[in-house]
Amino acid sequence: MIDPRFAAKVALGALDVARNVVTGRDRPFIVNHLVTVRCNLACPHCYVSGPEQVEFNKERFPRSAEMNTEEMRRFYRQLVAEGFKIAVVVGGEPLLRDDLGELLRELHGHLFVTVFSNGFLLEERAELVKLASNLFVSLDAPDEQHDALRARPGTFRRALAGIEAVRRRYPKVKVAVNMTVTAANVQRVPAMIAFARDLRVPIAFQPPTYEGQFTLDDRPVTISARSRPDALSVSAAFRAIRDAAARGDRIIGTRAFFDLVIDDQAAYPCFYPRYVLGPVMPNGDVVACTTSSVMGNVRDTPIAELVRGPAWASNAAAGPACSKGCRDWGIHDLSAARARRFRLDDARRYAAAFVS
Repeated sequence: MIDPRFAAKVALGALDVARNVVTGRDRPFIVNHLVTVRCNLACPHCYVSGPEQVEFNKERFPRSAEMNTEEMRRFYRQLVAEGFKIAVVVGGEPLLRDDLGELLRELHGHLFVTVFSNGFLLEERAELVKLASNLFVSLDAPDEQHDALRARPGTFRRALAGIEAVRRRYPKVKVAVNMTVTAANVQRVPAMIAFARDLRVPIAFQPPTYEGQFTLDDRPVTISARSRPDALSVSAAFRAIRDAAARGDRIIGTRAFFDLVIDDQAAYPCFYPRYVLGPVMPNGDVVACTTSSVMGNVRDTPIAELVRGPAWASNAAAGPACSKGCRDWGIHDLSAARARRFRLDDARRYAAAFVS
C-alpha cells in the first residue's frame, strides 16, 4: 500500500533534480549529516568507526565537540528555511544520540529524512526514528555471520528484532537493508537477495569506501585492503544483483551503478557536490568532498552564506572531473540523474523500493 504523503516527499526530491537538469540551475537540496562518530560496533570495513579510525575520530570529534541539541535544531531549521528537500542522517550510530527524535521533529513534514543505523539499539530505541521517512539497517549476512563481520555477538538478532519493532510500531517508516560487500561476505550476496525478499524489505548493496571523507588535514585515514574483495568476485556478485533487480527484486540502485561496479570502473562525472551540503561533521564542519578540506562550520556560518560562497562554488565545479570515483549507490545515482543516465526502469525500481 502506497502512503500518499510519503510518495509526495519522494516526488519533491525527484522534481528538484528534474528541474535542475532542465534549467541547468544547480542548487543544493540534500544534506548529508554525520550526527556522531560514536558507535557501539567496530566494523573493520567502516571508514568512520572501524578499528583503524577510532583513535583518529576520538581526537578530532570527541563527544564534547558534537553540536548540542539547540545547535542542531538551529541548523535543521535553517535547512527548512533554505528549501532543502532531503536529509540523510548517519554516524557512527545515530541512535546513540538521545536527542535524535527531537532533532528529527524539526525536519518532519518538511524534508524526506533517511536514517542509517546498525540496528543494535533499534528495538529499545525505535521511538527515536518514528519521524523518519525511511530507515536503512545494516546487515552484511543473512545469519549470525553478520555478528563476526560487525565484531559484536548478537548484532544480527538485535537488528532483526529492531526491524520488526519499527515495522510493527511505526508502519509509516519505510525500512530497508544495506549490505556492505567485502572480501568476507561477497559470496553471500545471492543469499542476501533471497533473505531481503523473504523479509519483504528493499536492499542496497554497497562496495566498501576505502578513503575520502576522513582524509583531513593531510592525515589520511584509509581502510585496509583486507576488506577489499577481488574484482572478479565483485563483478560476479553485482551481475547477480543486476539480474535480480531486472527480475523484480526490490534492489536499490540504477543499472548504470551496477554496470560501473561490474566493469570495475574507477570514476564517473560526479554532481554530488553541486546538490549536497556535506558531509557535515558532528562538530558542524562542512567538508568539501573533492578536496577533503573544511569549507566552513554551520555553528557560526549561515547555510545561505555557505552555499553561495567561493569554497562551495569551487567544490561544486570540481565534481564532474573528480577522480576519487566514490562507488556509492547514492552518490552515483544522484549524478546519473543529473547526467540524464537515469532510466525509466531505474525510476520504477526506486519507487518500488521506497513507496510500496
